[in-house]
Amino acid sequence: MNTIGNIDIKELVNQYGTPLYVYNKQQIIENYNNLKNTFTKFYPKTSVHFSVKANSNLHILKLFNLLGAGADCSSPFELKLSRLAGFEDNRILYTGNYESLDDFSEIKTTEIKINLDDITSFNRLIKVFRPERISFRINPGIGRGGYEGITTAGSDAKFGVPYEKAQSAYQLAKDYGINRFGIHMMTGSNNLEPYYFAEVVEKLLLISNNIFSKLGIKPEYIDIGGGFGIPYEEEEQPLDIELTAKLISEIYLEKCNKFGFGMPELILEPGRYLVANAGYLITRVTGVKKSYRNFAGIDAGMSTLIRPALYGAKHRVSVYNKNGMNIAYNICGQICENSDIMSRNVFLPDIEEGDIITIRDAGAYGFVMSSNYNNRPRPAEVLIDNDKSTLIRRRETFEDMLIYYNF
Repeated sequence: MNTIGNIDIKELVNQYGTPLYVYNKQQIIENYNNLKNTFTKFYPKTSVHFSVKANSNLHILKLFNLLGAGADCSSPFELKLSRLAGFEDNRILYTGNYESLDDFSEIKTTEIKINLDDITSFNRLIKVFRPERISFRINPGIGRGGYEGITTAGSDAKFGVPYEKAQSAYQLAKDYGINRFGIHMMTGSNNLEPYYFAEVVEKLLLISNNIFSKLGIKPEYIDIGGGFGIPYEEEEQPLDIELTAKLISEIYLEKCNKFGFGMPELILEPGRYLVANAGYLITRVTGVKKSYRNFAGIDAGMSTLIRPALYGAKHRVSVYNKNGMNIAYNICGQICENSDIMSRNVFLPDIEEGDIITIRDAGAYGFVMSSNYNNRPRPAEVLIDNDKSTLIRRRETFEDMLIYYNF
């Protein structure tokens, strides 16, 4: 690929340098509108809360606020960023895990929706304040993700209240005088199978009935999390969001009617689906080594994009202004770890020093997971709006890395 939006990639490199994260504003808008409109067609009381942990750049958050989305936060600083971006409390969710007393102190003066990770979370929360409304994150005993590291439910997952203990959690909250409730679930990330979403939503609703019917309460909202996937490899098929929304809504309407829930708000928490395919990591080749394998070294590594090293995630790559797929390369970074491989055994054109390589689908869990390992500075970020580019975070400098030292 040679362009992002209507701008030549080489122009971006010349203006902003490398490595460089680039986001396509129009693609983000299209992703959001497609998801929101599809779900509300089948169930009008659907709300989409962008998962801030996927991409917390303030300019991206402001865009989602303007689009009418909500925000899903997992830490006090994500909450602060969301409020700074303009999200009002009634459009903010807080879904932490192993929340501390300090975490709860940061949210005690807000009116946001709170999804608690465990019964022990409630015990800590009540020491700080008593909210009007509570939701617990339920582990339904099953989970699936694109990789093991992004599976967030099931017997090995660290998240949520085991569904067998869920009634006790809500009973405890009710005993403390809380009478407004939601319920939450998130089973895994980057799933591409519509029927899987239908399966876990049905299980959550069955669990909800077991809880709420016995306690004589109704949920104000049911938060089914995110997990909507995108293809990271050429042979993968995109998630059929129309079928996904249809299946989920049919089950949701049927069970809510059967269990007497009425029409509770259906909340989605997508991150990856909204921003991943809108983001690119632009890099430059620093060296080519003919060893036991062909290595193309680039000026971005696991400190810039950790997903491949962390859990074997794959990203498609392309070489600027070159065609062909005749030579197998390992694309690697400059970090002193042998796991610093961005793509393994990928067939590309003949690569030379100075070539520009674009790593695709890097808009989610890219910059937000970057680090200064090996004392490499974090890259700049740019937002593309058709033929206009805007620097939305400058490149980190050595002086920036010194700011935290106490000399």
